[in-house]
Amino acid sequence: MDILPINTLNPKAESFVSSIDKLKDKKSDDEDLREVCQQFESIFLNYLLKSMRDTVPDGGMFKKGIAFDIVQSMHDSALSEEIAKSGGIGLAEQLYTQLSKYE
Repeated sequence: MDILPINTLNPKAESFVSSIDKLKDKKSDDEDLREVCQQFESIFLNYLLKSMRDTVPDGGMFKKGIAFDIVQSMHDSALSEEIAKSGGIGLAEQLYTQLSKYE
């Protein structure tokens, strides 16, 4: 199995990578670091939700098509962003604590 670049797996990952580059280019303040940590947690939660949904078997009364998959993916993306913004699972805070030591 070939390993794909991260930006082909998740469009939000591309903005995360550009945020990391922005942090490298200038001395960032605490808000920028917190935002990047929050974006990372959002991406992690999105993969977590996708992996959890993949374990649920297909079936039920109605057949699910491509449109359903697209809407569900968009919902998971929005949900992961909101979870990360509202405190999430604590991953962003732990990352921030560790990374802020190096500024």
